[in-house]
Amino acid sequence: MTDKKIASIKLVSGEEVVCTLLSIEKDGNYTILSFTNPLRIQLRDRRRNKRYSLEPWLCLKNDTIHCIDVTKIITVNEITDEDVLSEYNSYYRKKINLMPRPKREISTSNKIGYVGNIKDFKDVLEKLYRDTDSYEKPTDV
Repeated sequence: MTDKKIASIKLVSGEEVVCTLLSIEKDGNYTILSFTNPLRIQLRDRRRNKRYSLEPWLCLKNDTIHCIDVTKIITVNEITDEDVLSEYNSYYRKKINLMPRPKREISTSNKIGYVGNIKDFKDVLEKLYRDTDSYEKPTDV
């Protein structure tokens, strides 16, 4: 495979994965399909307009290229639907932050965030505790 194609892979486990195909290689007795950026197709309620959603195939992954033996694959279909291609591409654009997020200025005020240090507040609270009337003080302390 010389050009990268976005395809849907149906696995023998029943999962359907959308990914970018890289290559098919013969490795001894095995034929290996290499792909990247896999997303699992999750079927949704049929009453909604969009009947599927895309979510990560592997939650924790270290590799960017995945390989699977073709005996674990039922079928591979090239994706030509513009809506699916657009959603797939936009998912990874968001994921790798090709569109930079606007930088926000972070300011602190007395209403939120840092108000003071613990030592100052400790002194104030101890003074309040000492100044209260004796009938308000707990007897067991």
